[in-house]
Amino acid sequence: MKNLIFLLIIYLFLSSCEKAEDKIENKDAEPIAFTVIGDVPYGDSQLEGLVNLIEKHNAQEASEFVVHVGDIKKGSVPCEENVYKDVNTILKKIKAPTFIVLGDNEYNDCDNPNEGLEFWNTYFLQFNKNWNFKHTVTNQPNRIENFNWIQNNVLFIGLNIVGSSVHDADEWQTRLTENGIWVQQLIDTNKNNIEAIVIFSHANMVEAGADKFKPFTDLFRTAAKDFTKPILLVNGDGHFWIKDNPYEEKNITRVQITGGADALKVSIDTSNENPFSFDNNFLD
Repeated sequence: MKNLIFLLIIYLFLSSCEKAEDKIENKDAEPIAFTVIGDVPYGDSQLEGLVNLIEKHNAQEASEFVVHVGDIKKGSVPCEENVYKDVNTILKKIKAPTFIVLGDNEYNDCDNPNEGLEFWNTYFLQFNKNWNFKHTVTNQPNRIENFNWIQNNVLFIGLNIVGSSVHDADEWQTRLTENGIWVQQLIDTNKNNIEAIVIFSHANMVEAGADKFKPFTDLFRTAAKDFTKPILLVNGDGHFWIKDNPYEEKNITRVQITGGADALKVSIDTSNENPFSFDNNFLD
């Protein structure tokens, strides 16, 4: 009798542990909502539009974080330090933790790209540290501007992939190759613990000269094919809305945001076969 009671107690204990684990797993699978902006501000009108966007966004508190996918100014505007400083001040007004990746207008298109990169590093490198973000963000060791974290079984990655001209072929090849290898490593390391991936970068790597981005896309597509689960690739650069599956690897969904004073809300629910949903009008 005592043995039977003991076994019953053990059974009840193990059952309670399984239920606790179920609760943890369900919590991990909770939907995620975040906002993407980019290609802003271009001139005074967009500067005012960005301020208004931030005010509306702060009032709603509808997203867990914000990502700016690059281009903080017009390409025709000189790469002067005060421009970077002013946008830094404006973006810090966002309540939600905010990340930013490099765009070509503030870096690659500058008369002195190295100086533009120095200004960007001064005002935007590890920009998310201006907020308390509850998830651990890791930077690529040799390219600290690139970042990643895992949240609710989703791997998020931000990359320095800019468009426009190739000024230094060796630098271009090296940067894109290192980005691709890093993405491959992140996917391989975490593939058994994640259900989806989101990658943020600036350049339109499909319509804006696909061949020059092959050092990255070849590695990325190989990793995506092996991963098989849904991947969302988000970029700015083009200034008009695109949502498609541009590669043979149909688990890759590509979204190009409208940019300017408009914002995109992305929701992720990994319990759905198609986990990504999009709302371009949530601030209207």
